[in-house]
Amino acid sequence: MPGNPVLDAVASWHPAPMQLWAHDGALYEVNSYYSLPDDAWQYELVGRAGAPTTRSYLIVLIPDATPQDGPFTPSHCEHARVMVHDGQTPWPILRRFVDLIEQSGDITHEHQAGPAIGALTLSNNAWQLAGQRFEVNSFYFSDRDSWTYELYEVDRETTENNYVEVQIPDTQPAGGPFTPATANQVTFTAHGTWTVPWPVFRHFLDAVEATGDIVQGATDAGHPEPSPGP
Repeated sequence: MPGNPVLDAVASWHPAPMQLWAHDGALYEVNSYYSLPDDAWQYELVGRAGAPTTRSYLIVLIPDATPQDGPFTPSHCEHARVMVHDGQTPWPILRRFVDLIEQSGDITHEHQAGPAIGALTLSNNAWQLAGQRFEVNSFYFSDRDSWTYELYEVDRETTENNYVEVQIPDTQPAGGPFTPATANQVTFTAHGTWTVPWPVFRHFLDAVEATGDIVQGATDAGHPEPSPGP
């Protein structure tokens, strides 16, 4: 029985359809497949343990530029989007997920993208992309003894409190300057259900890393790959 020509054409160069990754005793499932309802290639990261409200759940959709003609052709990165849902993801798992997507070749930069404007400082920052406005905050969260970086969209038409945050634990919360824990202890948390343009999401991760607060430990250098699951 003949297969789907779109799926057959991409099978040889996309990641394995399903992978299991392990980190700190928890399992994370990664799926990669063509979503026919969306006419897009979909990458999915799902936590396999914990209560539903605490599990990782991220989807990256990359629209097909030629859905009716030939093999999957990724649209420009400005059209890619990240769908986040309530839950927490360890930083090493998130970075491996992002690296997997970028190494697939599906994130294209053939044309000049509209800039996600802003530099992360200790105050509110306004970012813009294709008519959407975002704000970034960074502050010390004393209730959790951690430095926090927060991203949300400025939208007065909704009352939903949707945002994402990166929390970096302080190894010396009792006194002295903020001393970041190693990347293995850093978390990415989504609050609510929200769709973020890929360039803004990626710019946020880059901006956090540019602060120097993501410290690689002796075994973490170079975005280590969490071990495969059983």
